[in-house]
Amino acid sequence: MATSSRLKDIDDKFCLCSICLEQLKEPKLLPCLHRYCKDCLNSIIQGTYDVIKCPECREETQIPTNGVEGFKTDFYSKNLVEYVQIQQSLKSDEIRECYSCSKHVRVAAYCFKCNDFLCKDCHNIHVTNKTLKDHQKHTLSLEDMEAKNITIEKLASMRHAPRCHIHLEEIAKLYCETCVNLPICVACVHGEHKGHNLHEVKTLARLKREELTQKLKTLEEINKDKSVISPRQAKENLILNVSIEKEEVIKMHHEKDQKIMTKIQDTEGRRKLVEQEKQNTEKKIFDFLQTEMEHEIQGVKKKYEDIFRVKKLVLNDTFKARESSLEKELAKLRDQRKRFERDKQELLESIEKQLNENMKIIETMSQHFDNIKKRFETLNVMASSILASDNDWSAVQCIPDMCTAASNLMKDLKKDFPELTALIKVTVNYKQYCFEKPSVTKMSENFDKKVIINNPYRNVYGMTCCGDGNIVISGVTSDWMASFIIVIDMNGRMLKEKILNTGEIWPFRYCKSLSQHKVASVCQPNEIGLYDVRDGSYIKRNISDVISSWPKDRYLSCVATDPVNNHILVGGYNSRDVYVFNNQLNYLHILTLPEMIKGPRDITVSEGHLLLCDYDGKKCFVTTVDGLESKLVGEFMKPNLEGNKFGPISVCSDKNGFVYVLWKTSSQCYIVQYNHDGSQVLTTRKLDVDASVATVVETSQGEKLLVATCDTQKVYLYARMAED
Repeated sequence: MATSSRLKDIDDKFCLCSICLEQLKEPKLLPCLHRYCKDCLNSIIQGTYDVIKCPECREETQIPTNGVEGFKTDFYSKNLVEYVQIQQSLKSDEIRECYSCSKHVRVAAYCFKCNDFLCKDCHNIHVTNKTLKDHQKHTLSLEDMEAKNITIEKLASMRHAPRCHIHLEEIAKLYCETCVNLPICVACVHGEHKGHNLHEVKTLARLKREELTQKLKTLEEINKDKSVISPRQAKENLILNVSIEKEEVIKMHHEKDQKIMTKIQDTEGRRKLVEQEKQNTEKKIFDFLQTEMEHEIQGVKKKYEDIFRVKKLVLNDTFKARESSLEKELAKLRDQRKRFERDKQELLESIEKQLNENMKIIETMSQHFDNIKKRFETLNVMASSILASDNDWSAVQCIPDMCTAASNLMKDLKKDFPELTALIKVTVNYKQYCFEKPSVTKMSENFDKKVIINNPYRNVYGMTCCGDGNIVISGVTSDWMASFIIVIDMNGRMLKEKILNTGEIWPFRYCKSLSQHKVASVCQPNEIGLYDVRDGSYIKRNISDVISSWPKDRYLSCVATDPVNNHILVGGYNSRDVYVFNNQLNYLHILTLPEMIKGPRDITVSEGHLLLCDYDGKKCFVTTVDGLESKLVGEFMKPNLEGNKFGPISVCSDKNGFVYVLWKTSSQCYIVQYNHDGSQVLTTRKLDVDASVATVVETSQGEKLLVATCDTQKVYLYARMAED
């Protein structure tokens, strides 16, 4: 197919369907400005229902009721199709009838005013006769084509005004905006289009050109001022950050490995020293007794030999115990090193997994950026072509669609992608390790201080501490018809008191500190609220009002706060669902606990993990707290207590990562201190059998452990237990 280089470039750039050029079928334009012929468009919409997704930019468009015919005609491409048709006719050897002289000859020109072909002689008359002056600028000759000086803008200006869509013999003078810019004649003003919104074409074309020019200017400013991280830059930053994180992980693990090796070497040295000390001590004793024996009579010699034998046995037992202890310590260190190496590999695999996931998301964003850029370039070229042309009809027909496309493009250009900043980073959850041997002792029930709450007519089920060092206690009144929240100081003096009538029987209330002055509280069966310790105000919501899936027979059993994410976590009896809210009591999502857990009696968030007491299952667990599915991290070692019926009822942690769990039966109660993941029991302490809840408070002497009783309303203050 022969075309000028100018039009061929346009053809290649916008991928105008070859069917439109070869079979002269009318091209159609989607709102996103991508062009298709009628046959291609019919193929695209097959199998769809109401909308079509553009194959280029994936933008969705409502399919007109009359199908493909309802899409806008692409006048820009139609001019190109018409030009190719005329060019083929003029360059071929085909004999056609001249419109002017009616001779059957080889034609040499085409008059858009006459809308037909002219022979060479008639063309000369057409361009020289003064009576045909208004035809001259609408005439296209073979010489013009061969000179390759025809542009799509010049071709558009040659076209004559369209005919009235009703009175086909009349030239259109006006555009009917009511009927989507249909061309009409003067007769239609008082006929079919009477009372419609009509425009003179030149005025309308000028307004549309001004509108499109302003849209293009705004688009250019937005495109120029846009300052977001590009996908390529995000990829580079992600790869760089992953490399840095890997180096940090390897460096950190190398340093900790060196520490463990140093400990092992030190322990080996100490073991050798013990052996040497044993030998030296043995020699000293032997030398001493030998000297004594030399000064004694022969009869006393046997006596000293017996003494030496007894002392040697005692000495062997003593040093054997010390050697056994050192062997156990070495075994633990070696096991810790193996576990440490596994954690290192898991961290590296986690980083690599995050890298792959983030790269996939960034690739998708990159394709979105490319589509927006392509749409912007397409709109720029098409708009420039229309603005450069002086054909008012083309301007009126095309510019409204271009302005709509420009408005949609503005929204896409203005859209930011803040997630790109998050995607260039990876999250590494480092575990804490303890290399010192903890002291494992069983402590007495002695306490530093005991506080008695002044009003005894209530039962305590929740206790926490606020930023001013005072104690917040919650529970149910003695008549079991109302709940309460009170604030006391460290001497038991009542500072604030709030009685809350819920209309329910046994409205057990629990609480946990959310911030310096706010306390999160839940009450059976389904109330969640925030208490302000400064003025005693309380706001609440019923969970069943905001969660459609809340079971009618579900009762709340505990509450925890996540200070990192500023979230409130709520658990219920015999349920693995933990409901997550923000600090404004807005529901976020459900966190589902692992299957081996029957239901939480108490929960707390510590070092990014969820610690929970499963009283019915007689176990205490550590799980993850992020996402929708909680994963098991570990299980607390059950203390070696008398009997096996102990169940955990309360859990808390201090700022050094030590965890405290209240284990209880109907006749005994113990508070047990663990390391951060519950794998080691550090200390145990026997408590008042009525103990119901434990928490940690910051005092002028440092952190203290608080334990409250349920029925007797006592608060015991303990010095913090054994430290690493």
